[in-house]
Amino acid sequence: MAWLPYHHDWRLVHEANLGVRLHWFDRFAGTPDWKVEPSRLAADMVSFFFVERNTCWAVVNGRRWELGPGDLLVVKGGDAFSFGHDPARPHFSLSVSLAFEEGGRANALLYRKFRRRYVWPDPEEYVREFEKVRAALASDSPFRELRINGALFQWLAFVMDRLRPPRGGAYLEERGVVEKILEAETWAHARLAEVITLPAWARAVGLHPVYFGRVFKRETGLRPMAWLNERRLQLACQLLAGTAKNVTEIAEACGFASPFYFSRVFRRHFGQPPVSYRRTQA
Repeated sequence: MAWLPYHHDWRLVHEANLGVRLHWFDRFAGTPDWKVEPSRLAADMVSFFFVERNTCWAVVNGRRWELGPGDLLVVKGGDAFSFGHDPARPHFSLSVSLAFEEGGRANALLYRKFRRRYVWPDPEEYVREFEKVRAALASDSPFRELRINGALFQWLAFVMDRLRPPRGGAYLEERGVVEKILEAETWAHARLAEVITLPAWARAVGLHPVYFGRVFKRETGLRPMAWLNERRLQLACQLLAGTAKNVTEIAEACGFASPFYFSRVFRRHFGQPPVSYRRTQA
């Protein structure tokens, strides 16, 4: 009788320990009143936000991003974000929030260094792949779970193959730094009317000023003092549009040394002086 090997003697072709957790996967907006109030993404999730039609904006960790058709925004666990658009021209977006479990890691995507925004070369291609998952989610097949998992893994492989995000450093260390930057933003927001120096700002969150400046720019896209200047100008816009305070009072409330300096900075940033901006808002 011929000897037959047991199946465990055969060469292993492939083995994987994979899983997926999905919070949402759908097309959104298309209505004038659409907006996403300030929120923070769960620490173990990653979100992909793709603009299909018209334009919208996002604010992620204090930085504003103007988004148009074909733009893909990546939001990572712990990021603070909000969204809005022009009610006169409602946008359409394809949004996903998920965790990809691999080799015991709750979300292997968090170990990758994604850029904040990508421009998709073929938007129609992205929409086609996205719709395959939506079709699986709507399936009434007795094997619906298999269809959904297969479609999700195929979509994720498609996205990762196009983006090719490199591996990042130690996840826990990076998350600790992100929390420091979010803490720094909160600290500065509460003191916009005060004089804020870089050393004092860094010291408030327990970081060296040079390292603080480097990681702040990495996480927000802006150097600390440039970010602070934008926050002060945003506050100035709110006060100009929503209060009767004069320019001197607003300059003081926003931490500018004098109303003349405030007016110069405001004009350089928005292309018009504060008084003209107030008239256009009215």
